[in-house]
Order: sequence, then structure tokens, then C-alpha cells
Amino acid sequence: AGWSPTSAMPPKKGGKKGGKKKGPAYMTHEDGVDHCAPFGFAPGDMIHTPLGLRACVLGVKYASPEDLGGGVLWVKYDGPLEKEAPIENPSAMSGYVRAPETAHLWREVDRLNAAAAVKAEKRRIANARKNAEAALEAAKTASSAPKKPAAAKKKEEEDASGDNKENA
Repeated sequence: AGWSPTSAMPPKKGGKKGGKKKGPAYMTHEDGVDHCAPFGFAPGDMIHTPLGLRACVLGVKYASPEDLGGGVLWVKYDGPLEKEAPIENPSAMSGYVRAPETAHLWREVDRLNAAAAVKAEKRRIANARKNAEAALEAAKTASSAPKKPAAAKKKEEEDASGDNKENA
């Protein structure tokens, strides 16, 4: 059952074993230590890079959680990809600047507006579902009501119109 020149494809080998290991988590304010302070930033700060890109500080990653020397600052760049990347030492290189406070405020306003839009959409969907269920229930009750023969309906209409003529 091995591979031969006449077979279409070689036999499958065993799948990946183990998979990719995750690196250590971002360190921010653990044990009262501000790990981002040596770099001149705080977690969540928006910064501008020398290339003009905007990024948000995620935290610091160390080679091992026990050894807190030689950490690297990690950021998440703004944009459609939202790529996470390390910055070796932004305090030693020029051009990395914390965004103005107004940019931080607008980011929070945008977050709140997005959350409000999601809430409004959920509310709209719930109302539409409730209206559809009510319409379905009304249709069921209308279809289950006893129907009068057409002759009886005509007679009721004639009686009603005759009463109106007499009263007029």
C-alpha cells in the first residue's frame, strides 16, 4: 500500500504533532510593576511610529516570565489587518511618540458609538422577531376561526346596509 509510480499520489503521512506553541503573554501591570514604563508608554497608549503609522501598546513580552530582562514592547497597528508586532526599544529610537490625549478620547468615543450601534441592531432584530411572531400568531388565529358560508356573509351585509337605510 506504499507509493508507486502508477499511483496518483503518495500515501498520507501522520498529521502535525503538537502544533505551534504560544509565546508568553503580554506583561502590563503585574505585581505592581509597570512593565511598559521603561519604554516610555503605558498599556493601551496610542502611539505614532516614525513611518506615520498608528499603533496601540499591548504590553511587554519577555523571553521567559521568570527573567524580566530584555523585554520587547508589542503593539497592534491600526488598519484593516490589525497586525501585532514588536518594537525593540522605542525609547532609544527617535520618532515613536504618544498620540495626543484627544486621539485617546476619540478612540473611546468611537468604541462607545460602535457598542451603541451593536445594541441598537440587536434591539431592532429582537423587535422584528417579536413583530414576526405576533403576525404569525394572528395569522394562525385568523385561519383557525370558524368561517361563515358566503350566503351568511351576504345576508349579514344586506341586513347591515338595510339597517343603515332605515336609520337614515
